[in-house]
Amino acid sequence: MTLLLKILTIYLITIAIMRLMGKSTIIQMTPYDLVAIIIVGTIASEPLISTEFWPTLYALAILTVFHLFFSWLTLSQFANRFFLGEPTLLIKKGVILEDNLEKSRLSVAQLLSILRSKGYPQIADVDYAMLEPIGEVSIIPKAENTPVTVQHMEISIDDEGLPISVIIDGKIQYRNLALLGKSKEWVMDYLDKNNVAVKDIIYGYVNEKSKKMYINRRSDKPD
Repeated sequence: MTLLLKILTIYLITIAIMRLMGKSTIIQMTPYDLVAIIIVGTIASEPLISTEFWPTLYALAILTVFHLFFSWLTLSQFANRFFLGEPTLLIKKGVILEDNLEKSRLSVAQLLSILRSKGYPQIADVDYAMLEPIGEVSIIPKAENTPVTVQHMEISIDDEGLPISVIIDGKIQYRNLALLGKSKEWVMDYLDKNNVAVKDIIYGYVNEKSKKMYINRRSDKPD
Protein backbone atom coordinates (compact mmCIF):
# COMPACT_ATOMS: atom_id res chain seq x y z
CA MET A 1 0.00 0.00 0.00
CA THR A 2 1.44 3.35 -1.04
CA LEU A 3 1.96 6.16 1.46
CA LEU A 4 -0.69 8.31 -0.27
CA LEU A 5 -3.27 5.52 -0.01
CA LYS A 6 -2.36 4.95 3.64
CA ILE A 7 -2.84 8.63 4.47
CA LEU A 8 -6.21 8.76 2.69
CA THR A 9 -7.44 5.53 4.30
CA ILE A 10 -6.40 6.54 7.83
CA TYR A 11 -7.83 10.03 7.28
CA LEU A 12 -11.25 8.69 6.28
CA ILE A 13 -11.29 6.01 8.98
CA THR A 14 -10.38 8.54 11.67
CA ILE A 15 -13.21 10.85 10.56
CA ALA A 16 -15.61 7.89 10.64
CA ILE A 17 -14.46 7.01 14.17
CA MET A 18 -14.95 10.57 15.40
CA ARG A 19 -18.46 10.56 13.90
CA LEU A 20 -19.17 7.22 15.56
CA MET A 21 -17.98 8.52 18.93
CA GLY A 22 -20.66 11.20 18.75
CA LYS A 23 -20.93 14.98 18.50
CA SER A 24 -20.40 15.40 22.23
CA THR A 25 -16.81 14.20 21.75
CA ILE A 26 -16.05 17.41 19.87
CA ILE A 27 -18.43 19.83 21.59
CA GLN A 28 -18.24 18.89 25.26
CA MET A 29 -14.67 17.60 25.47
CA THR A 30 -15.16 15.61 28.66
CA PRO A 31 -12.01 14.04 30.21
CA TYR A 32 -12.62 10.66 28.57
CA ASP A 33 -13.42 12.37 25.25
CA LEU A 34 -10.13 14.26 25.36
CA VAL A 35 -8.15 11.12 26.20
CA ALA A 36 -9.87 9.24 23.36
CA ILE A 37 -9.07 12.00 20.85
CA ILE A 38 -5.40 12.10 21.88
CA ILE A 39 -5.05 8.32 21.63
CA VAL A 40 -6.91 8.16 18.31
CA GLY A 41 -4.57 10.78 16.88
CA THR A 42 -1.50 8.94 18.17
CA ILE A 43 -2.61 5.55 16.86
CA ALA A 44 -3.79 6.92 13.52
CA SER A 45 -0.38 8.50 12.87
CA GLU A 46 1.48 5.21 13.42
CA PRO A 47 1.13 3.81 9.85
CA LEU A 48 2.52 7.05 8.45
CA ILE A 49 5.89 6.40 10.06
CA SER A 50 5.93 2.57 10.03
CA THR A 51 4.53 -0.36 8.07
CA GLU A 52 2.08 -1.43 10.78
CA PHE A 53 -1.26 -0.78 9.05
CA TRP A 54 -3.72 -3.50 10.01
CA PRO A 55 -2.71 -3.57 13.71
CA THR A 56 -3.47 0.16 13.74
CA LEU A 57 -6.99 -0.46 12.45
CA TYR A 58 -7.53 -3.13 15.12
CA ALA A 59 -6.32 -0.74 17.82
CA LEU A 60 -8.61 2.02 16.58
CA ALA A 61 -11.57 -0.38 16.56
CA ILE A 62 -10.85 -1.49 20.15
CA LEU A 63 -10.45 2.12 21.29
CA THR A 64 -13.78 3.06 19.69
CA VAL A 65 -15.55 0.20 21.48
CA PHE A 66 -14.01 1.26 24.82
CA HIS A 67 -15.06 4.88 24.29
CA LEU A 68 -18.64 3.95 23.40
CA PHE A 69 -18.74 1.71 26.48
CA PHE A 70 -17.53 4.50 28.78
CA SER A 71 -20.01 6.90 27.16
CA TRP A 72 -22.78 4.44 27.96
CA LEU A 73 -21.52 4.11 31.55
CA THR A 74 -21.82 7.86 32.10
CA LEU A 75 -25.58 7.52 31.72
CA SER A 76 -25.55 6.23 35.28
CA GLN A 77 -25.21 8.76 38.11
CA PHE A 78 -22.28 7.03 39.83
CA ALA A 79 -20.18 6.62 36.67
CA ASN A 80 -21.06 10.15 35.61
CA ARG A 81 -19.58 11.53 38.84
CA PHE A 82 -16.49 9.32 38.45
CA PHE A 83 -15.71 10.16 34.81
CA LEU A 84 -16.99 13.73 34.63
CA GLY A 85 -17.00 15.00 38.18
CA GLU A 86 -19.49 17.55 39.52
CA PRO A 87 -20.03 21.27 38.98
CA THR A 88 -17.97 23.58 41.18
CA LEU A 89 -19.50 26.79 42.53
CA LEU A 90 -17.16 29.72 41.86
CA ILE A 91 -19.40 32.68 42.71
CA LYS A 92 -22.28 32.79 45.17
CA LYS A 93 -24.47 35.87 45.58
CA GLY A 94 -21.87 38.07 43.89
CA VAL A 95 -19.01 36.81 46.09
CA ILE A 96 -16.03 34.82 44.77
CA LEU A 97 -15.51 31.50 46.58
CA GLU A 98 -11.74 31.57 46.81
CA ASP A 99 -11.29 27.99 48.03
CA ASN A 100 -13.31 26.55 45.15
CA LEU A 101 -11.46 28.78 42.71
CA GLU A 102 -8.14 27.43 43.99
CA LYS A 103 -9.34 23.81 43.84
CA SER A 104 -10.38 24.37 40.23
CA ARG A 105 -6.94 25.83 39.45
CA LEU A 106 -8.46 29.04 38.14
CA SER A 107 -7.03 32.46 38.87
CA VAL A 108 -9.18 35.48 39.64
CA ALA A 109 -7.91 37.06 36.41
CA GLN A 110 -9.11 34.04 34.40
CA LEU A 111 -12.51 34.11 36.07
CA LEU A 112 -12.90 37.84 35.39
CA SER A 113 -11.95 37.28 31.77
CA ILE A 114 -14.61 34.56 31.42
CA LEU A 115 -17.24 36.77 33.02
CA ARG A 116 -16.41 39.68 30.71
CA SER A 117 -16.57 37.43 27.63
CA LYS A 118 -20.08 36.38 28.67
CA GLY A 119 -21.23 39.98 29.15
CA TYR A 120 -20.82 40.35 32.93
CA PRO A 121 -17.97 42.80 33.64
CA GLN A 122 -19.12 43.29 37.26
CA ILE A 123 -19.12 40.38 39.70
CA ALA A 124 -21.90 42.10 41.65
CA ASP A 125 -24.23 41.38 38.69
CA VAL A 126 -23.69 37.61 39.04
CA ASP A 127 -25.84 35.52 41.37
CA TYR A 128 -24.08 32.21 40.73
CA ALA A 129 -21.21 31.04 38.54
CA MET A 130 -20.39 27.35 38.22
CA LEU A 131 -17.53 25.53 36.57
CA GLU A 132 -19.17 22.65 34.71
CA PRO A 133 -17.53 19.21 34.28
CA ILE A 134 -17.05 19.93 30.57
CA GLY A 135 -14.94 23.00 31.38
CA GLU A 136 -17.56 25.67 30.64
CA VAL A 137 -18.50 28.32 33.21
CA SER A 138 -22.27 28.70 33.59
CA ILE A 139 -23.47 32.08 34.82
CA ILE A 140 -26.80 32.83 36.48
CA PRO A 141 -27.30 36.62 36.75
CA LYS A 142 -29.13 38.31 39.59
CA ALA A 143 -32.83 38.79 38.96
CA GLU A 144 -32.46 42.54 38.37
CA ASN A 145 -29.80 41.87 35.71
CA THR A 146 -31.75 39.22 33.82
CA PRO A 147 -32.30 40.23 30.17
CA VAL A 148 -35.81 41.50 29.51
CA THR A 149 -37.94 39.14 27.41
CA VAL A 150 -41.27 39.59 25.63
CA GLN A 151 -42.85 37.56 28.43
CA HIS A 152 -41.67 40.10 31.01
CA MET A 153 -43.17 42.89 28.90
CA GLU A 154 -46.38 40.90 28.34
CA ILE A 155 -46.08 41.19 24.58
CA SER A 156 -47.52 38.47 22.40
CA ILE A 157 -45.61 37.47 19.29
CA ASP A 158 -46.35 34.96 16.57
CA ASP A 159 -44.32 31.77 16.81
CA GLU A 160 -43.30 30.99 13.24
CA GLY A 161 -41.39 27.87 14.20
CA LEU A 162 -37.91 26.68 13.29
CA PRO A 163 -36.38 28.25 10.16
CA ILE A 164 -35.50 25.38 7.82
CA SER A 165 -33.06 25.88 4.94
CA VAL A 166 -34.53 25.14 1.52
CA ILE A 167 -31.88 26.79 -0.68
CA ILE A 168 -28.17 26.96 0.15
CA ASP A 169 -25.67 28.48 -2.28
CA GLY A 170 -28.01 28.11 -5.24
CA LYS A 171 -28.92 24.47 -4.47
CA ILE A 172 -32.40 23.30 -3.44
CA GLN A 173 -32.43 21.21 -0.24
CA TYR A 174 -34.90 18.47 -1.19
CA ARG A 175 -34.73 16.62 2.14
CA ASN A 176 -35.69 19.77 4.05
CA LEU A 177 -38.51 20.44 1.59
CA ALA A 178 -39.87 16.97 2.34
CA LEU A 179 -39.80 17.75 6.07
CA LEU A 180 -41.88 20.85 5.38
CA GLY A 181 -44.29 18.96 3.15
CA LYS A 182 -43.39 21.19 0.22
CA SER A 183 -42.21 20.45 -3.30
CA LYS A 184 -39.70 21.86 -5.76
CA GLU A 185 -42.63 23.28 -7.74
CA TRP A 186 -43.76 25.25 -4.67
CA VAL A 187 -40.29 26.80 -4.37
CA MET A 188 -40.05 27.56 -8.07
CA ASP A 189 -43.51 29.19 -8.02
CA TYR A 190 -42.40 31.49 -5.18
CA LEU A 191 -39.18 32.37 -7.02
CA ASP A 192 -41.03 33.06 -10.26
CA LYS A 193 -43.35 35.47 -8.46
CA ASN A 194 -40.29 37.30 -7.09
CA ASN A 195 -38.51 37.19 -10.46
CA VAL A 196 -35.39 35.44 -9.15
CA ALA A 197 -33.54 32.27 -10.19
CA VAL A 198 -32.38 29.54 -7.82
CA LYS A 199 -28.74 30.06 -8.79
CA ASP A 200 -28.97 33.71 -7.69
CA ILE A 201 -29.94 32.82 -4.12
CA ILE A 202 -27.22 32.33 -1.53
CA TYR A 203 -29.65 31.35 1.23
CA GLY A 204 -33.38 30.70 1.45
CA TYR A 205 -35.41 29.32 4.34
CA VAL A 206 -38.98 28.54 5.32
CA ASN A 207 -40.40 28.94 8.81
CA GLU A 208 -41.70 25.58 9.98
CA LYS A 209 -45.09 26.75 11.29
CA SER A 210 -45.97 29.76 9.17
CA LYS A 211 -44.58 28.17 5.97
CA LYS A 212 -43.34 31.61 4.92
CA MET A 213 -40.28 31.69 2.69
CA TYR A 214 -37.46 34.22 2.94
CA ILE A 215 -34.53 34.56 0.56
CA ASN A 216 -31.16 36.29 0.44
CA ARG A 217 -29.95 37.04 -3.07
CA ARG A 218 -26.27 37.07 -3.87
CA SER A 219 -26.49 40.76 -4.73
CA ASP A 220 -28.39 41.68 -1.57
CA LYS A 221 -26.32 43.98 0.65
CA PRO A 222 -27.16 45.53 4.02
CA ASP A 223 -27.94 49.25 4.02
